[in-house]
Amino acid sequence: MEQKNHIWLTLFATSFMSFMQLLDASIVNVAIPSLTKDLHVPMNRAEWIVSVYLIMICMLLLFWGRMADQIGYIKIFQTGTVIFTIGSLICALSPTLNILLFGRIVQGFGASMSMATNIGIIAMIFPMHLRGRAYGINSIIAQLGNISGPGLGGLVLSLLSWHWIFIINIPIGIIVFIYGRFMFPKEMRKADKLTYDWTGLFTYAVGIATFFISIFLGQDIGFGKPLVIGIFGLSMLFWIGFVYVEKHVSSPLINLKIFKLPRLTLSLISALLVFSIGYYANVIMPFYLTDFRNLSTALTGLIMMAIPLANVIAAPIAGIFTDKYNATNVSLCNLFVYAIPLLFLTMIGADDNLVFFTVMIALLGIGNGGFQNNPMIMGYAPREYQGVAGSLAALFRNLGMGIGVSLATTSLYYGMSLKAHRQINDYPQTHPAWFLNGMHFAYVTAFLILVIAIALVFTIRKIDKRNAQ
Repeated sequence: MEQKNHIWLTLFATSFMSFMQLLDASIVNVAIPSLTKDLHVPMNRAEWIVSVYLIMICMLLLFWGRMADQIGYIKIFQTGTVIFTIGSLICALSPTLNILLFGRIVQGFGASMSMATNIGIIAMIFPMHLRGRAYGINSIIAQLGNISGPGLGGLVLSLLSWHWIFIINIPIGIIVFIYGRFMFPKEMRKADKLTYDWTGLFTYAVGIATFFISIFLGQDIGFGKPLVIGIFGLSMLFWIGFVYVEKHVSSPLINLKIFKLPRLTLSLISALLVFSIGYYANVIMPFYLTDFRNLSTALTGLIMMAIPLANVIAAPIAGIFTDKYNATNVSLCNLFVYAIPLLFLTMIGADDNLVFFTVMIALLGIGNGGFQNNPMIMGYAPREYQGVAGSLAALFRNLGMGIGVSLATTSLYYGMSLKAHRQINDYPQTHPAWFLNGMHFAYVTAFLILVIAIALVFTIRKIDKRNAQ
């Protein structure tokens, strides 16, 4: 009985780290309007604070997952906890945007280490018959961070400066590290010699970094500039190089054969698209509520809590239906639910009832939470691909978030620029109607992305039916 209690106590070390990272991600989004004013930077540059964190995770997630198989999950998890906490301290003390961005890069570096090993530690500690329950508890605690982020962020910003949204991470990180030192079991080094596809990692990481740099630089100086086109072309060259390398090394970073499975590939792409749409709200809503509607940061945070709260309620309910009707059918139904608030947001006005608005954005959370991406991906992955499929699920989720920030900001600025007849890359304080036009345009693009996701899931369903005959 003592050993059984010990493993449940150990679970909280990994779960609270997940809680802190999701809390940090969601709390920063609410703070972006305050950061633009305090740091005296335009809206598009303030969004880098969100983006660099996600980009670092995307670049390093697969690397640390592979390293953990050789070095050990706990060593990497604990190191990631320390680095994330140090990054939080840098962010908390940042006097300028550049130092804050450096702190967010350090945070992303640490977060990638713990995200890559979190599930592996649970699998290592828990026996098979308890893993499902452990994963569920881990997910619930992590989502509590996502839920509490907007409300806590709004409360903190209504009383204190934005520095405090990073300060709160520091004691949590220290406690998690010390707690883990006592609660985690001893772990032996798994490999005498480290082996890795370093060329694959280099081409992959540079391909991701240059892709996002080209997008954010394009927002700043214009997408037609030779520098932007050149960086984007460089990104494509590195992606081509990555595919070539992965086909010719004995132990690739990603086994590309997995993409020969059509249903699995379509599930990954649809997950990326849906997570991209989900991040539109994180980018646009704080400006709509705080700047356009002139609401307090506390009320903005409370309203935005409707999305993750609905998400965490919808996800387990959708899971129950998945067991009965399969993940593809449940996902398809929830994507149609997702379409309702997206259409509403393409036509939203300046004085819509806030209660009705909150109900509508809660439907975003229901649509996202009900989309059963993990059961679809893992369900279509053969046994020999379960490990790499799990890594790709996490990668495509984080890539979707990063791309979502890029698409949301790019379409928002383009929509505002169309209305203003000149390039806009900041909130137009003297012309709020320009912002509303940009918001409408952004959600039109989000709706079109949703249509593509629905078409992909329909295709998966069609393949399912054909295979069942």
